[in-house]
Amino acid sequence: MNRALYLVAMLVALALFVAVPCWRVPTALAADHREAPIVDGIPEGDITDVYLFTDPNDSSRVVFIMNVNPFSVPAEASSYSLSPDLLYQFKIDNTGDAREDLVLQVVADIRGTGQTIRVFGPSRPSNTGARNTLLRGDPAVKGAFGQVIQSTDGAIKAFVGLRDDPFVFDIGQFFRILNNTQDVFRAIPSAGFRGRAVRADGTSGVDGFGGFDVTTIAVSVPKSMVRGQKSKINVWATVSQHVSGGEPGFAKSEGRGKGDHDDDEDDDAPRPHYQQFERMGQQVFATVFIPKGTPRDAENAEIPEHDMANYSGLIPDALTDTDASVVDPALKNTIQNRANLLTALGLTGLPNGAPLLITGNFVNKDKHLLRAALLPDVLRFDLDVPGTEQDIGQFGLQNGRRLQDPSVDIAVQLLRSLADVHFPAGVPGGGSPIGRVALECSAFPACQDRRVLVVVQGTTFNKPDAQLNDFTVVGNDRPFSNTFPYVGTPHPLPGEPGTVGFPPQQ
Repeated sequence: MNRALYLVAMLVALALFVAVPCWRVPTALAADHREAPIVDGIPEGDITDVYLFTDPNDSSRVVFIMNVNPFSVPAEASSYSLSPDLLYQFKIDNTGDAREDLVLQVVADIRGTGQTIRVFGPSRPSNTGARNTLLRGDPAVKGAFGQVIQSTDGAIKAFVGLRDDPFVFDIGQFFRILNNTQDVFRAIPSAGFRGRAVRADGTSGVDGFGGFDVTTIAVSVPKSMVRGQKSKINVWATVSQHVSGGEPGFAKSEGRGKGDHDDDEDDDAPRPHYQQFERMGQQVFATVFIPKGTPRDAENAEIPEHDMANYSGLIPDALTDTDASVVDPALKNTIQNRANLLTALGLTGLPNGAPLLITGNFVNKDKHLLRAALLPDVLRFDLDVPGTEQDIGQFGLQNGRRLQDPSVDIAVQLLRSLADVHFPAGVPGGGSPIGRVALECSAFPACQDRRVLVVVQGTTFNKPDAQLNDFTVVGNDRPFSNTFPYVGTPHPLPGEPGTVGFPPQQ
């Protein structure tokens, strides 16, 4: 606990001061599964999750993973693959300016699971931003869909194929809370909060992603290949659609010298050009903070360099340890009083909530703390931090993102303790909303912004109560692999041994 708080405190040094327009309310959350109109129509380009972590079997290597094709049904496993019209990229900033210095590019040749996969990079791109070209030169790795492939020197390993969806979340109950047919993830009868009942195994959540597969794109490279002058890197994933130039995929890119990435005007073999329509960095950022529909498509087409200017007004102020606007110490809108309020409501102990991750003695004097943690929307990763560290709150939500990190619980734990909420008069946070960017809950317990009720328990209860203090995923329907690509193996055809049905509802 002390280590986690210390690491969260490091965010203060990153805080930036920005102009804050009015708060707007989004309407969806599901990692990034089917989160925007354009990507909903291009499932091969719909990024569900992005992961970045030290290779568990070799601390000198780093693993990049993005998953696409959400809600792939095991009965139709052979129908899921990459699209040859799309360019899949991991973008790597190793200078700290939120602009890619290196890219890892992945393309396929044909439709269907018989396709050949090619991986280019990590190399310096000839152009940065939302419009990209395929790297020149021979691919670093080439091989079949569904197989682990590697370069001749063993430096780069890759895998593209069907895998179990590792995301665990009670998405059904989340939508019920937003739609006001339920109030919280677990019922609190004494307070009149509607929610799920506790089951015999000590859980109450239902994994809405259980039984489904995704198409995994995984690449493992030596850390030395992506390191800059410092050990910290920023990473995000993008998918772009072929718009002009050479044949999409890779037919025109091979046969060039490795490392030749200048955009020569007299190049007689034009490279394909691609336009970005999808991206993802930190878990659930867009689906929590960006309004659904056209604004979500616009955010997917944007670049991290613009995130602070574009989206800072969508992030609530962070609570601080002081509040000069209120005289009564018990009503000050502070971290300590938020902790006191959650405790008084019985939300920091079982069976009604998870223990506090951020306790009242956490020191923060900057109301822009959450903006610094969440913007730009990239995964922040320190290559020199041991892979066994959880590092919750060190950079953004955590250091990189491991498969076993409970992504939603980490987010709701931090937000329930630090996000400013306008509560009714007479409770901490119940003062004037003027000059604040806060979630609106002045009608508590109803809450106009029902995301307050989403985070108030600090967990979705998808793991047994006895394990709520263990910040690892519990309840995934397929075990993670001990070898690359580490994502769990895909589900078998229904009816075969190992079949996992959709999780039973209550």
